[in-house]
Amino acid sequence: MADWVKQLDPNLTVRFGCLAVYASRSRGTTVNATVVLTGVVGRIGTISFTQEGNGTTTVEGNISGVTPGDHALVIHTYGNVNNVWITTGAPFKPAGTKGVIDNITVDVDGTATFKIYEKIPLAGPDSVIGRGLVLHSNPKRSSPSGPNPGPGVAWGVIGLDE
Repeated sequence: MADWVKQLDPNLTVRFGCLAVYASRSRGTTVNATVVLTGVVGRIGTISFTQEGNGTTTVEGNISGVTPGDHALVIHTYGNVNNVWITTGAPFKPAGTKGVIDNITVDVDGTATFKIYEKIPLAGPDSVIGRGLVLHSNPKRSSPSGPNPGPGVAWGVIGLDE
């Protein structure tokens, strides 16, 4: 690990390939992360993640400028958004999680405010820090043979926050 990273915090680990930094932490520590979602029309919203210890993660967000209806919010493997959402890879499903966070219901005015509680690791080897987050055009599948969530309408990289 580079010396400058160790000087920032000796508990930080660099995950190469997606240029992310994620924290190793002890029980009782709160980890926060943020994503700024951007689509072809520009910035559509911000989503925050908060996890206390190894507990459930609170996912809160506000989005606007999106087609009304249900949209799947999915964590993807890579934090590479150089080619819109396509380069974020497949959905990321660490052990004990489902990859798809949930469906977000967008109102007729194109806005949504939500708070979701899910088991999403923000630290350790299965951390989602540095991975892509994609808001898809359709809702998540209700069964393995259900409809695909479709293309991404907005995307961003989950980044460590204060």
